[in-house]
Amino acid sequence: MKILTALAQTVTIPNPLTSDSITGLVDNVATWLLGIGLTISTIVIIWAAIVFITSGGNTERVTMARKTLWYAIIGIVVLLLAKGVTSLVANFLGGNF
Repeated sequence: MKILTALAQTVTIPNPLTSDSITGLVDNVATWLLGIGLTISTIVIIWAAIVFITSGGNTERVTMARKTLWYAIIGIVVLLLAKGVTSLVANFLGGNF
């Protein structure tokens, strides 16, 4: 009987909750969420493109793909605005990060 072992790689996710100030903490969390959100929205945009390509002229699928694409774009805009608001609030309060 032969025992096989597998070597696995470990993935380290940085903790966004480490910071010296509240403005730094909010900025770290916003940056972390921005990265996750942009990754998800990229996947959604690719999915919408696939639905467009495979719609075959079906108006319902084309409409669904357009809505999906618009929702992904709106999500990106909201994420970027949220990141901008954290920077604006930090500058308004005089915080440096």
